[in-house]
Amino acid sequence: MNDHRNLVDINKAKKLLEINKMLTQSLKIDEVLRNVIVAANDLIDISDTLIIYLYDESANRLRLADGEGIRREMLENIAFSPGESIAGKVFVDKKSKLFISEEEIDSYMRDMSEANYHYYFEGVYRRKIKSAFCVPILTKDRCLGVLVVNNFKQDGVFTKEDIQVIEIVADQSAIAIDNSSMYHSLKEKNNLLTQSMDIHNQFYKMIIEGGGVERVIRLLESIIHSKVTHHSTAFYEDKDTLFPIVRGKEVLGILELEKSFYLFSPMDQIAIKHASLTLALELVKNNAIHEKELHFRSEVFNQLLEGLSNDDLDRALTYIQWKEDWILQCIIIEGENGPLWEQEKLTDKEWFIRSIEQIVTSIGIYSVVFTRAFQVIIIVPTIQENVVHKIIKSINAKWGAKKQLLFGIGRETTIRNLSLTYKEALRSVAFAKSNKDSTVVEYAKLGIERLLHEVDPATIEMFMHDKLSELFKMGSSFMDTLKCFIEQNKNHKKTAEVLHVHPNTLYYRLKKLEEVLQIDINNEKQWLDLVIAMKLFMASNKKDV
Repeated sequence: MNDHRNLVDINKAKKLLEINKMLTQSLKIDEVLRNVIVAANDLIDISDTLIIYLYDESANRLRLADGEGIRREMLENIAFSPGESIAGKVFVDKKSKLFISEEEIDSYMRDMSEANYHYYFEGVYRRKIKSAFCVPILTKDRCLGVLVVNNFKQDGVFTKEDIQVIEIVADQSAIAIDNSSMYHSLKEKNNLLTQSMDIHNQFYKMIIEGGGVERVIRLLESIIHSKVTHHSTAFYEDKDTLFPIVRGKEVLGILELEKSFYLFSPMDQIAIKHASLTLALELVKNNAIHEKELHFRSEVFNQLLEGLSNDDLDRALTYIQWKEDWILQCIIIEGENGPLWEQEKLTDKEWFIRSIEQIVTSIGIYSVVFTRAFQVIIIVPTIQENVVHKIIKSINAKWGAKKQLLFGIGRETTIRNLSLTYKEALRSVAFAKSNKDSTVVEYAKLGIERLLHEVDPATIEMFMHDKLSELFKMGSSFMDTLKCFIEQNKNHKKTAEVLHVHPNTLYYRLKKLEEVLQIDINNEKQWLDLVIAMKLFMASNKKDV
């Protein structure tokens, strides 16, 4: 009897040595797992099923890796959570477990999810486990998975010696699985690096050839086999389907993907990142070209202001697609509370100017759009009715709420007198900045305010001082009363209502004004002089005179 046991032990020892050699001969994970199953089956000949579950770190689940005596297509649907059923508990405890009764097996399997139990029961041909043991596959205190051995015929057929033998196999297989995983990880990284370099070269070639944004998008779509849309905006929701195009800390645009970025393969993710970088370079280049074009338009405008010979004028008109007999108007745009764009942001100015160019083009006018400092200047041929107001309305609809725009409009003039409408637009936008009553100021509709620009400033200053200096000594209530009285066209009742004062109070203030200013409000000339002085003062935006 002892001789027979010794012979069995010797045979098992030989098999274990053969298994060790066999497991180290392959780095293919499928071959390693199949060898483990075959080895375990040879060593435990009373087993009905042998199952290996390996841990999927990304999903935090134990999944079928290989098995014997099972319906693989059913067990492949199982996903045990750590701690769930026999496999999950042994995985967490990292200790082998021998089951000596059906009751103990049932207690371990009681928390198995309904879905997992269905696939498990069908996967073992609807049989009930009588005997079982489970061994963790450990390497450096890390559990890679478990190996489960079942018998469906009788209780208590497995022994501690069986567990010890399978533990040796599990230890050997852990090393083999670890080596295989490391090999495949390195191989995958090498493949990713090779493919990444190929993708990099494709996009680099496109940069050199100057493919443009649309061509970059088409190349990306061909690589990831998915639709991509480019948006020129720096504002976007924090969604996995949106990938920013970034230059430093500035967002130059957005790539809208058909699905979450994280659902793409690692190689597709690399392609999206390469495309984003390529687009950033392309957009920087386009911005530089656009700035150069704006500068050239400004130079052409300067030459038109200075006057050109007939030949030079013909060349300039050909470039901007104008006819010599066209009538022009100038629009100047400024920000009410600050610059129209942030200087340090590459695309802020470009997007704003391009949108204005698109608006002008959509109206069907060959206008010239360019910039000076933080002003936008538009020279508009007035070959359509109300074209200037159409342009302003469209610009305000798109940008007014965001940028609080002010518009100055010069009068219509010929090409050879272009400087007139330009200077008038400058004066109009300056008046809009000083007077908060209107954001759109037409020079043709300005009244006495024109004197601020047409008359010698010293003369205006002296006139305001002579007429108003005593008024400022009287206090703000008298200033407000006079302004309101002028605005209400000397209507006593309306003035009192607007000021929320008693008519007697208004009467007292007006009499006091006449006394101090030494005027008679009913004297037409004296009243007109006072109104003009007040209008000039309000237009000048001064605090006193």
